[in-house]
Amino acid sequence: MKKILYITVALCVCAILKVHAQYDVHFTHYWKMQNFYNPAGAGASGKLHAFAAYSNQLSGFEGNPKSMLINGDLPLSMFKGDHSLGLGVLNDEIGMFTNQHLFINYAYGLKLFGGRLAVGAQLGLLNAKIDPKELNLGENSDDPAFPSSAVDGNKFDFGAGVLFEHKYFYVGASALHINAPLIEMGEKNQFQVDPYFNFTAGGNIPLKNPLLSIQPSMQLMTDFVSWRADITARGAYNYNEKLLFGGATYSPGTSVTLFAGIEFLNITISYGYELFTSGLGAENGSHDIYLGYDIELDIFKKGKNKHNSIRILQ
Repeated sequence: MKKILYITVALCVCAILKVHAQYDVHFTHYWKMQNFYNPAGAGASGKLHAFAAYSNQLSGFEGNPKSMLINGDLPLSMFKGDHSLGLGVLNDEIGMFTNQHLFINYAYGLKLFGGRLAVGAQLGLLNAKIDPKELNLGENSDDPAFPSSAVDGNKFDFGAGVLFEHKYFYVGASALHINAPLIEMGEKNQFQVDPYFNFTAGGNIPLKNPLLSIQPSMQLMTDFVSWRADITARGAYNYNEKLLFGGATYSPGTSVTLFAGIEFLNITISYGYELFTSGLGAENGSHDIYLGYDIELDIFKKGKNKHNSIRILQ
């Protein structure tokens, strides 16, 4: 029964492979991950911003998607002007498929309308691999649609984005995989990565109590054929040099996500659980974990580096 379930999941993955190729992984904590979804987000916090994110999707199914992202960005204060650099690596596993994305982001910012406007570019290397060693096709073991051994391939891609930040809000847009890279794996298998577009916005609403605030945000991912929207309400409470936050995200036609976390000593830890509304059931949702570290770092200034709490919009 277990193998039958695995075969079913693997075949379903094959059926949705094109859809998956159109989108980068969706993480619950998208509002903490500007540098991943938008190259103009590099250096947006004004600090060294490093984080790791893990997503276990469709839990309970064998061969379910599992994604791991390690990312970092910082302003390049050694150069004249507002320059920033970001670097990240994503590993995404779905059944017998493994996709990896290594990318570098560059952003240039300038002051505008009382805020900061940044434009960014991304250069990345995509790698796709099919390893059928655990796939049992039964009587169809000689099906030419499936390779008999592991095959992989890679391709360069690029993206671009723009981000405007103000004291009380931000808004941004990006286009990734603009060149629509076609990855060839062996002689018979291809992996088409379609361009997709990401739109994001958020704000900070202070309340009468200075220890409390509300930070709404939204994200739209689309290739103008399919789309996913996320609308998030997040509340924060600053207590004894610790920031406690929690909230919910609604994705129309897809899911409801609950999350909670804490920020202390420049460290952020948060957990989210996505409940799908499409009939999969609450027990087959997605687990997301976020671990981040932010610090003001300028080795070219005299004196010790300052350790302050991270920006409230990040």
